Amino acid sequence: MTCPFCAIVAEEEEAEVLDETAKTLAFAPLEPVSEGHLLVIPKAHHENLFDIPDSTFRTVVTHAKTIAERLRDDEFDGVNVLHASGEAAQQSVPHFHLHVAPRRSTDGLDLWPDSGYEASDSDGSYEAVKAALEGNSQ
Repeated sequence: MTCPFCAIVAEEEEAEVLDETAKTLAFAPLEPVSEGHLLVIPKAHHENLFDIPDSTFRTVVTHAKTIAERLRDDEFDGVNVLHASGEAAQQSVPHFHLHVAPRRSTDGLDLWPDSGYEASDSDGSYEAVKAALEGNSQ
């Protein structure tokens, strides 16, 4: 199966390209969640956060930040930057990407809906996280 984002980079698939650097591409998603919503990807294929090299990750984040700053200076006053890695996190395309969703204080959108999850002090929610972080310290 061909990666749809790699096909966009190779110009085999159409996309509304909005910005580009030597190593990254920003384009409009098929289903935008806000006005100006775009995706920023590395041109090289990396499936997700777990396999993207640190230097490439920094390049993508820098491009996303630059885009957010340019949009904020123009007509937006906020931004959501979103990412999902892996099937459990609902990653829909197996090519690392950041969603950059420009926002206005008056847009009325809720891109961070209530999940219904409620942690309690007694459930030890963070004990497993602490143990994993301590066991996998760098």
